[in-house]
Amino acid sequence: MALQAVLGALCCRILSELAVSTTMKYTQEKLAAIAAKLRDMPPVEKKPQEHSKQEAIKLLKKEIEAMQKRGYTLDQVSEALRGEGLDIATPTLKSYLNRARPGGAKANGKAKASPAAESVQRQEVDPAKASFDPKPDSDEI
Repeated sequence: MALQAVLGALCCRILSELAVSTTMKYTQEKLAAIAAKLRDMPPVEKKPQEHSKQEAIKLLKKEIEAMQKRGYTLDQVSEALRGEGLDIATPTLKSYLNRARPGGAKANGKAKASPAAESVQRQEVDPAKASFDPKPDSDEI
């Protein structure tokens, strides 16, 4: 019993000290010292923004399209990009350019369905021609 009383008193003391430390007041002098230290801190160097390959192609889209107007093929463009350190395959470049265009593959959130897929979606199933007959639920496993 004595141990429980000691532990209880110790817990109360710790809790009261924690409550005091969280409600600590700061003098004007202490705040002035903190402000001076904050002002003396060196500026933080900004890290250059990095881009994914897809973002890079989006940013370079105008230059790439200008190259194509001058007669360059996508193979030649992707080779030039690889020469500059942007390692990208021609099919990937073509895909990223399509996505970067207004109305591109993901402009409305979905890729456009092929005509064959649309015809499959439009077909309705005749219940008389169904491939199986549904049976009512039973208690048997």
